[in-house]
Amino acid sequence: MCNPRRIKVSATREIYEAWQREITRTVELTQQVAGEARIRQPLGDTLGRPVLRTLETVLADPESGWVEVDEGYRYEVEGGYVVYLTDEQALEMVAVLSDRIQATGEGTQQLRGVVQDELAAEGEGRYYDDGWGGRTREVGEREARAAAEQLLDETTQARILQAQEAAEAEAAQGVEAAARAQAEVQLQQRAAERRAALADEARQHLETVGLRGRQVFNRALGQAYRDAILAYARVNGADNIQCQQEGNVIEIEFNLQR
Repeated sequence: MCNPRRIKVSATREIYEAWQREITRTVELTQQVAGEARIRQPLGDTLGRPVLRTLETVLADPESGWVEVDEGYRYEVEGGYVVYLTDEQALEMVAVLSDRIQATGEGTQQLRGVVQDELAAEGEGRYYDDGWGGRTREVGEREARAAAEQLLDETTQARILQAQEAAEAEAAQGVEAAARAQAEVQLQQRAAERRAALADEARQHLETVGLRGRQVFNRALGQAYRDAILAYARVNGADNIQCQQEGNVIEIEFNLQR
């Protein structure tokens, strides 16, 4: 026995391999939806101008808890909010219920292609001049050729995989866009249905929300009455002005000379 010899065999192959792959993309969308029910109570005919002017001053106070918005002043209450509408001189109570919905869209596309190329590979085998252990030159050549063929097989599969991945990367954006469009249609439909259902539920809670809103507003209105009366007394030179408040009860006394 002597040192083994190496033998190399080169092999070529023309490939024409058809392939196909299915790609799928899933898009899930979520959205917050709300349903509202509201009732409006005009105040202009029941409150005098001085009280209405003073009321806005009370509501504008940062310590009042009311927040200035485009249409007037808003106060959040459990289950909704109340708004004093300055232009309309009206009180609006709004019951709000919200929910989060979701929709899923799926896009699928069949990809097909052909890999056509001429490949070359080289394999290596070993043998002994004296054929020790049965490793003759012929055995070494077969081993080398088998190695070359295996490398060609692996290269072929790698080329196919590369082509599939390139095609998938190119098509992925369109497939995802189709999935998103499908999800958006479903989301809009579910949003409309859920919003209508929430509005029906909100109407059932409107009386309770309205009660909470009026309680908050009446506290501000009581302060406005107090301030308006005290301002009237001072402007008209009243004496012995006294103002006491205990809970929701306000007592004002003064002497006004005629």
